[in-house]
Amino acid sequence: MSHGLSDKECAWMERIEKEVDKVWDDLTPWEQKFTEDLLEKFKRYGNRTMISPKQWEILTRISEKII
Repeated sequence: MSHGLSDKECAWMERIEKEVDKVWDDLTPWEQKFTEDLLEKFKRYGNRTMISPKQWEILTRISEKII
């Protein structure tokens, strides 16, 4: 069973949250919604946030535009 996010993953999510506004208009509407939904989950649950391997894969691709 997964136990949520590691310290490194939390730091990465915090970095995305800090940087995303700078490139928001460069993201597609779908990428915006996906990122917004995951960041809202992260704000609510913090290190208890559950992110699937597929979601990490997608977020990693999107983050290349952000970071």
